[in-house]
Amino acid sequence: MDFTIVTPSYRQLDLLACCISSVADQEEISVEHIVQDAGTEGFVDFDKKMANRWPDRPGYRRVMISEKDVGMYDAINKGLKRASGVICAYLNCDEQYLPGTLRKVKEKHFAESRVDLWLGDVLVIHKDGSGVCHRKMVVPSLSHTWTCHFGALTAGIFFSTKLVEEGFLFDTSYQIASDAEWYTRILRAHKKVKTLRITTSTFVDSGENLGVGPRADAERNRLDSTAPWQMRWLKLLWILVHRCKRVVGGAHHAGRMDWSIYMPGASSRKAFHAEKLRTTWPGRFWSR
Repeated sequence: MDFTIVTPSYRQLDLLACCISSVADQEEISVEHIVQDAGTEGFVDFDKKMANRWPDRPGYRRVMISEKDVGMYDAINKGLKRASGVICAYLNCDEQYLPGTLRKVKEKHFAESRVDLWLGDVLVIHKDGSGVCHRKMVVPSLSHTWTCHFGALTAGIFFSTKLVEEGFLFDTSYQIASDAEWYTRILRAHKKVKTLRITTSTFVDSGENLGVGPRADAERNRLDSTAPWQMRWLKLLWILVHRCKRVVGGAHHAGRMDWSIYMPGASSRKAFHAEKLRTTWPGRFWSR
């Protein structure tokens, strides 16, 4: 398999159906999609429904698993341990891949096989599918990620299965900030990270996302406290450097965007357009 995509799931079957569809309709690649559900009522019937809509076929296999876990990152770990693809990713229920994403990632990865982790751009959208902002990636530094903020969206992350084989799984003692802690370990191990320079995915800004709030702040402070004191002392510098990198790297160049996604209950993608979609995330511009 070219790809293993892991989706942690719990009580979001309408969104999960859209997520599954966005993986199942990818062309010119082979992919296994492992859905790790924590025990959602009706999951067995949902599995049968999706099997009729998106049956396994050459190049596409879906594995639907219902078992208890201790949180989202534990579910992702369970899925990654089952991975048989060359490239791994994890895609939450409220996230989708855009058409052709996996083919483009495959081309990039096999052209530059020494890259361990790729970062794709992500469209943040409203529940109705309209655009919130276009988040263009620059490679977050170790200093900024460890002491300030993880400047990437996980819907656009793709990484070599070699990382899983080397033990780079998620620390489940973190329920929210585990992706940032995982990324710091990857950089501390001197793994190669690069931006894809393509928009890969969508993420729904529902106003209920775990990455914002007191629990997220507490976990962020816990991770910050593990950084060397010299690095923590220069926190404001890392913030400034990161923002300068975004400006110089073109991450704030707004432009025309077209995208298509699955909406709950729909059998095909719905097209959207924004003439000039902003690059800053309303309400989060001043996040570290």
